[in-house]
Amino acid sequence: MTNDDRIKLDAPQQGTTRLIAAAQAGDSEALGELLNSYRNYLVFMARTGLHHHLQGKADPSDIAQEVCLAAHGNIADFQGQTAEEFAGWLRGILSNLLSMHVRKFLGTQKRDPRLEQQLNASLANASGFLQSRIAAEITSPSQHFARKEAFLQLAEALESLPEDYRRVIVLRHVDGLPFADVAKAMGRSVDSVEKLWVRGLAKLKTTMGEV
Repeated sequence: MTNDDRIKLDAPQQGTTRLIAAAQAGDSEALGELLNSYRNYLVFMARTGLHHHLQGKADPSDIAQEVCLAAHGNIADFQGQTAEEFAGWLRGILSNLLSMHVRKFLGTQKRDPRLEQQLNASLANASGFLQSRIAAEITSPSQHFARKEAFLQLAEALESLPEDYRRVIVLRHVDGLPFADVAKAMGRSVDSVEKLWVRGLAKLKTTMGEV
């Protein structure tokens, strides 16, 4: 890796860190820019949590907006410094909101530790996928996240994919399902989901170079 490549890799991290520091210091414009840069990440994470519990019953974009509003009003509670720490803090807010929406849908006010564990596991799996080596594997060295954090870029690319492509990738890589179970979940043959998966990853690789 050349010095120029290293600068490209470090630049988005430094930019996010500066925005975090400014937001913590009370700069509302910086906070707005910071939250906007995480919006697709939150939509993807919300979609992943919802598809196990509230698929079709809530809009991931609306949930993401709720997270942003909550974060805006509680930024003083965030004590971290890095992009990953901020993502983890937002994920905690998202988990609480998803639990609330599921309880509302089920008509109960009582907290369900088992449900919360399932939601947290779903979000942890999604986060792990965004932080995994797949992001590096589907980009060329010259494309390596010159403009933003790797996991944010991957989330943005995933959200821009056609639904079938995104779903097969999530079922395969986030949920860790074998192709037979992916086929059952999608109502397709094993052969068709394998081909869909290959096309989806190819499209994701192309999209990663555009976002």
